[in-house]
Amino acid sequence: MNTGARSRRTLRTGDVLHDEFGTPYELVEQIGKGGQGEVWSVTGGRAAVKVLRSARPEDLAPLRTRLTLIRRFDLGTIPIAKPLAMLDSSQGGPVGYAMELLADMTGIGTLASPPATENVADWYNRTGGLRRRLRLLTLTAEAMGGLHARAVAYADVSPTNIRVSRDHGQEQLWLIDPDNLTVDSSAADDALFTPGYGAPEVVGRRAGVSTASDAFAFAVLAFQVLVLAHPFIGERVYDDPVTLQDKAYSGELPWIDHPTDERNRTRQGLRRECALTKGLRRLFGRTFEEGLHEPGARPLMTEWRTKLDQASMSTIVCPGCRGTYYASAPGCLWCGAVRPLLARCDLYAHVPPQPGIPGLADHAGQTDRLETLLLTAGGSALIRARNALVCLDRGPSALPVEGDEPVAEIAWDGASTVTVERMGRHEVWLRDPHGERTIGLQPGYRRELPVSGSGRWTVRLGPAEQIHRFLRFTSQKAGQSQQAVSR
Repeated sequence: MNTGARSRRTLRTGDVLHDEFGTPYELVEQIGKGGQGEVWSVTGGRAAVKVLRSARPEDLAPLRTRLTLIRRFDLGTIPIAKPLAMLDSSQGGPVGYAMELLADMTGIGTLASPPATENVADWYNRTGGLRRRLRLLTLTAEAMGGLHARAVAYADVSPTNIRVSRDHGQEQLWLIDPDNLTVDSSAADDALFTPGYGAPEVVGRRAGVSTASDAFAFAVLAFQVLVLAHPFIGERVYDDPVTLQDKAYSGELPWIDHPTDERNRTRQGLRRECALTKGLRRLFGRTFEEGLHEPGARPLMTEWRTKLDQASMSTIVCPGCRGTYYASAPGCLWCGAVRPLLARCDLYAHVPPQPGIPGLADHAGQTDRLETLLLTAGGSALIRARNALVCLDRGPSALPVEGDEPVAEIAWDGASTVTVERMGRHEVWLRDPHGERTIGLQPGYRRELPVSGSGRWTVRLGPAEQIHRFLRFTSQKAGQSQQAVSR
C-alpha cells in the first residue's frame, strides 16, 4: 500500500488519501476524468473521492462553501451522490472531497462503446439490449428533471458521471460529481462540460451552464447509448478530426441525421428504426436543429422522460435471440424472427366527480389513451409507480414515493388469460366489464382475468374515489419476418 500520494500529483491504485476527519480512502480505480479533475473508487465500494486538478490552497474555502450549500439542497429521492467530507490537504495533499457511491456501478458510456472483438448486435443485446438502455435513460432523465424542477443544473453530463449497474440484468442509476451542481452560471465562469457533450453556447463561452445545456448534453449521450454514434461526428469529421472535430462539437456542422443538410452524414451506428421511436426522433430533431443555437427550443427533461418511458414500454423480447425491439416492427430487427402474438395493455386515467370544483363537480369519465404496454405469450411486465400513479408525491403513507417502485406485475398466458399480481404498498383493484363487481388485491396476491369475451376487465391503480389510472387488455396478431440491424 502506497501512502505517499500526499506529495505526488499523479495518483495511482493503492494510494491512500484521508479526509478532514482522518477517514482513510484507498484508491482502487479511476472511474472518471474531466476538465476539473479525477474521480476514484475506493476500497469498500461505498464511497469515491474527487481530486481537483491544479487546485490551489485558496480554492479550499470556495469548495467547502459550495459543498456546504449542496448539502442543503432538498434533493429528495434523486439518485445523486451526496458530499461526505473534504479531503485533508493540510500537508500538501490533493484538494478534493469524498462522496457517496453505490457499489458495482460503471459509466453509462460503456453501453455506447462496442468492443472491436465482438459482433455489435450480440454485444448490444448481451449488455441489456434496447429495453435496458431506454429504461436507464428514462431514469437519467427523471433524475435530471428532478434537479431542474428545483432550478438546479447538473452542469457536467458525461458518459462517466452517470453511473449504471455493472450487472446487465440490473437497472440502477447513480449521478456523481455533485460539486458541479449550480443554480446560476455565466459565460465568465469556468466552463463545466466534457468535450463532445457541451452545448454550443457553453463551448463558445456565450453563456454559462444551465438546465438547457443539461438537456443538450443529455440528448447527445442518449443518442450515443441508443444508436452507437455521436450525433455530430459524421464521415467528414472521421476523415479530418483535427480540423473539424472542434467545429462539430461547437455546433458549426449539422447533426448526422439532419433532414435537409447532408454535409455531415455517416454510415456509423444502428439503423434508426432499431433504436428510436418516431417520438424520440422528433425530440432529437428539436434539440439538434432548432435547439442547436436556441436553448429555449430544446425539449425539457420531462419530455425526454415521457418519450423514453413510452418507448421502453413498447418493446418486446424476441423468443429466438432474446433481443428487445419495438413491437411496431413486423419482426425481430436483430435475427429476423416473426413477431410473436401480443397482448396489448392500454393505460388510461379515470376522473371521478370533483365536488366543489366548478366545471368538474358533475363530470366524470376517462382520458384518452396515455401509454401502451405490450406482453408476449408467457411473458410479464412490471407496472411501476411512475406509470401507475397520478401524483408521485401523494403516496398512501408518509414514505416518499419513488418512480421505480413496483405496483403490479402483469403476465399473459398467450391465449385468453391475464394474471395480475399486486407487488407493493399501492392500491390495486379490479373491476368487471359491467362495473358491477370490484375485487381488491392484497400485497402479494394475484388474480386471473379473461382478455376476451363480451366485455373487458380493467385493472385499477389507486383509490376509486380519487383520480387514478387503469389498464385495459386486447390481443393482436403476430407479425412478419424482418431483419435490419446496422446501417
